[in-house]
This record gives sequence, C-alpha cells and structure tokens, in this order.
Amino acid sequence: MAEVVERRCELETTTPMMKQYLEVKEEYDEYILLYRLGDFYECFYEDAIIASRELELTLTGRDCGSGKRAAMCGVPFHKADVYVGRLVEKGYKVAICEQTEDPKAAQGLVKREVVRVVTPGTITDGMLLNEGKNNFLLSVCFGKSGAALGFADISTGEIFATYVGGENQLTKIQNEIAIYNPSEAIINIPTSECPELASFLKDRFGAIITDSRKRLFEYELARENVKRVFPGEVDKLSEIEMVIAVGALGQYIKETQKSEVTFVKELNVYSKGEFLELDINTRRNLELTESMRNKEKRGSLLWVLDKTETAMGARLLRSWILKPLINPVPILKRQNAVSDFIKEGSARREIREFLSATLDLERLTAKAVYGTANAKDLVAIKQSIENLPEIKSMLLKFSGSSVREIAENLDVLDDVSSLLSEAIVPEPPFTI
Repeated sequence: MAEVVERRCELETTTPMMKQYLEVKEEYDEYILLYRLGDFYECFYEDAIIASRELELTLTGRDCGSGKRAAMCGVPFHKADVYVGRLVEKGYKVAICEQTEDPKAAQGLVKREVVRVVTPGTITDGMLLNEGKNNFLLSVCFGKSGAALGFADISTGEIFATYVGGENQLTKIQNEIAIYNPSEAIINIPTSECPELASFLKDRFGAIITDSRKRLFEYELARENVKRVFPGEVDKLSEIEMVIAVGALGQYIKETQKSEVTFVKELNVYSKGEFLELDINTRRNLELTESMRNKEKRGSLLWVLDKTETAMGARLLRSWILKPLINPVPILKRQNAVSDFIKEGSARREIREFLSATLDLERLTAKAVYGTANAKDLVAIKQSIENLPEIKSMLLKFSGSSVREIAENLDVLDDVSSLLSEAIVPEPPFTI
C-alpha cells in the first residue's frame, strides 16, 4: 500500500510518459509490467530492480520529473517472449503494455494499454512449456459440504471439472490435484482459511495462488461464463460449486488473455468411479510418470510406454496413465484399436512417418486463437495439417471398426490449409 501511495504522489510531478506508466502500473500492481517504448519493453521502479536481478540485465535510470530518476531496465521487443518465459518460470506474473496506435499518427503521447497478461497457468507459447506435459490452471470452489475443482490447459483447450465431497475431503482434493500438477491456482477463500491446501500447492508443485479475486467466484457471473463458453452444457455441472469453479476459470482466462475464451474442445465433467482411484503415495510408488530416485521420466512406466511421435500424443498417453479407465467398454475399444495397428504393420510405419512431421497443432492453434501467433506459426500449422488427408486415407483402409471410426470423424482441414496457403508466403518474416 505504501508503494501505491508513493506513486500517486509522483503522478503530480512526473513527466507525461512516466505518468502514463504509473497509471497503468497502479491497475496491474501485482504484475511485472513490461512497458513498450519503441523497440524495447522497459521496466521501471521496483519492477526494474526485480527484472534486472532475475534476468541478469543491466540496471540503469531514467528521468521521471522534478530531478528524480526511476530505476529502469529493458529487453528487445522481438525477444520479449524469452524473457517473459523466464520470469513466469520463476513464479512472477507479467503484464505486457503495448503501443495501441501508430507513433507517427499520434498527437502527443502514444496511447498504450495492457494487451496480454502472462501467468504460470496461462502460457500459450509451446516454446515456454514442456511439450510432453499439460500446463494446468486450477480453480477451487469450497462449498458447505464439498469442493469443486476445475482444471484448464489453455494451451491445448482442455477443461476438466469434478466435485469432491464426503469424509477425508482434503486428502481427496490433494489426490485429485496431484493428477494434474497445476502451475497456478485460483481459490474462492483466503489461503489463511485453507493453509494445508495452500502449502500443498506451493511446496509440491511450486504453484502460485490467487485468493483475492472474489468477483471471479460470483455465481451469476460464473454461470454466464459457462453458458457463453459451453452453450447448452450447464446441466453437466450438477453442483453449484462446479458451475462457479468452471465459470471462474473462464473469467480468469478472459481477463488474462484479453479475449473471449473460444479455444476449448469440450467440457469434461467426471465423477467418482469413472477412473481408477490412486492416491499420491500409490502413484509415486508405482513410478507411473517419474522415478522415485531422481523424479525424472526415465525409469518410469511412461518412459517405457511412450513411443509417441507427436507432443499431442505424448500428453494424451500421460493423461491415460494417470487416469486409468475402469469401464470395460472403452477399455476394450482401446485394445481393439491397438490390435488393429499391430496387424497393419506396414500402414502403421507409414502413419508414424507422417506423424513425425506433424508439429504441436494444439498449442499452435491456441496461439493463433489468442492472437500471439506469428506468420511462421501459421505456416507451421499449414505444413502439419497438409499430412491429414494421407493419414485419413491410410486409416480408412484398416479393417477394424475402432480405427475406421476415428478416421471417419477426422476433419482434414483442407479449407484452413487453402486459406493459409493463399494468405502467407512459404518463408514469412518473423515479424510483420
């Protein structure tokens, strides 16, 4: 609070540019603010001191009026994503303030506003993420008799929701959260009222926690968010707390990405008994995704099984191992598909070759939807989806119904491929 008061006092004597900076910073006080000046993003005051230390940048100063100087450091705009990634990896939240009008056409001070907020749970750039793992944002809504959990990976468009009630609630909540390994959490009550959960999130996953956004968890706002993002699917959420948890996720994503939540595949709501229940200790002892000795993938069950060719496949396989099915019908369906691929050895090898040339379409698409993709990313999408017709053609030749069903539902996206081919040159510049 003292810092805010100090900045308000400075507004009266500071230069116009620094006054604009301070006004933006006051609104985004809990973030490291990257403020665009020409070809650089600059940090000032406390942010500059933190950024210079964490990013090993030279700390300088800038005149801010009345003979005073503000601490300052900066990074080139075309390398900003690298520096943002490093800050987020260290647990900071970053707000990016961009010039929103052409400096040549501006009358007086160039208009600027925050166009994007990046937090550990809202990263969309695949270069900043582990390609074989999801990056989940967690929402927890405590109610009178239980708690709803919502999980969203905005880099892949996946959203899951479940409800935990009954005895040993905290243990059940922790076991469920451990499946997703969230990097960030929003909670509807102060951490002082759930200290064990807060410690669990911070100590086990290094997750940052936001517990001061009551508006995110208002029922009417949450319900409207769910209805907007998932038309006709509100009834899937059987508990009020589930509606609030999922709606809060949608609102938080909307506020950080500065756009509507449109990149979602479906709302996956599941309940007790749908998957095999494994507690944290059992998962660790079975070494499902990491070894007990060095906490690495090597030596785990996932390491043995993972022969996937794409990042999308690696993430899917990981989720299957962490959430084993118990219903025999979908289990048999998977087994039949595996059997089909074993029988069709030649076709399987050809398909693997096409898949090896397929980039991470999920995360590239997320960047495009949220407006952070460049032309090279769009060309990468085009080159990857050009493989789809061949893959579909080969899958349709399989004799088994399981694989043929997958093939028949596969959209080859030829309209998207044509649009990208017409709009973008094969070797576009990095920036436009």
